[in-house]
Amino acid sequence: MSQRPPRRTQACNVLVIGTGGAGLRAAIAARQAGVDVVVIGKRNRLDAHTVLAAGGINAVLARSTPKTRGSSTSPTPCARATT
Repeated sequence: MSQRPPRRTQACNVLVIGTGGAGLRAAIAARQAGVDVVVIGKRNRLDAHTVLAAGGINAVLARSTPKTRGSSTSPTPCARATT
């Protein structure tokens, strides 16, 4: 049986629960607004769900500007890249 980590307390103005892309983006915006932020997540920092989905996100971003990237506007290449 694993031991629990020691209990800690931390004062903050904003508590963000979740370290995926949305949670981290919210934390950045709150910090830029000048408030103290604490972010917590249940998964290892290198194993967040957004990290696991990065291939799909990259494929969509790579095709977000088809005219400048030389790709078609069809969703088929993106679907192929993410499946």
